[in-house]
Amino acid sequence: MKRIVILSFICFFVGNSFADEIISEKEFAQRYVNAISSKIEGVKAEIKGHLEVEVTYSDGEESTTYLDNAYKNYRSSPYELDVVIESYSKALMQSNSDVKVKMEKSHIFPVIKDIEYIAQITALMKRNESDGEFPFYYEKLNEVLYILYAIDTPSSIKYMPKEDIAKLGVKEEELKSLSMANLKKAIPSVQIEGDPSTISMIVADGTYEASFLLYDDLWTKDNFPVNGDIVVYVPSRDVVLVTGSNDVEGLKKVRSIVYNPENQWSHIVSEVGFVRKGDKWIEFNM
Repeated sequence: MKRIVILSFICFFVGNSFADEIISEKEFAQRYVNAISSKIEGVKAEIKGHLEVEVTYSDGEESTTYLDNAYKNYRSSPYELDVVIESYSKALMQSNSDVKVKMEKSHIFPVIKDIEYIAQITALMKRNESDGEFPFYYEKLNEVLYILYAIDTPSSIKYMPKEDIAKLGVKEEELKSLSMANLKKAIPSVQIEGDPSTISMIVADGTYEASFLLYDDLWTKDNFPVNGDIVVYVPSRDVVLVTGSNDVEGLKKVRSIVYNPENQWSHIVSEVGFVRKGDKWIEFNM
């Protein structure tokens, strides 16, 4: 079965490459292909579409990799071209090995994304395939946020299409509870840093903070005795800022953090806030 890969991992770049100008998406993809072909014996890598690379391994298995995240990382640090290519090519090598070993129910975790991510990947698929659709299974959390399901590996997070879910024998209606139980077992508790009555943030493992929006027992006024309803901003998957709907100063401070152009959020979730109403997260409008 062909696997679809959108590489997602955290890189810290210390580069040695000098770039006089930004290279094109096509040239970037070609450099990635060259790196993959030289690093993995018996592999064949070929550009198939816009930032799309098809990889065929020596055992005949195929995977399709989308390089949109990699190219964004390069654009933000153009002098780090060699390091970006090196990091992503190594991640593919490791993640291919990881998935073969760790494709198990116990490694399914929930990941929070927003409607913009769904739209961007769908558009990317349509640019490469006339009938392209969003390739991964997802569920709607609210009008802005969606839940994707991923196989967590040491080097990457690999989102699951319906075929992978079926292959593991998991029913779609079981995914949310199963993935939440898996994540809770992996991260049994989160920390609340700051003043939970005014401005605070939750801290887990540096990857799955946003996923803890799904745990109703966390979002109580006992844990967050804020002024008004609980409001969260989730600019990145590892950043969840909390304040109150009636806390004018708290909201101002949180928004100044979220919208500060000096904060280059990686793995963006959403710029808008969400307010807790009952057991639901609803878009917050000031």
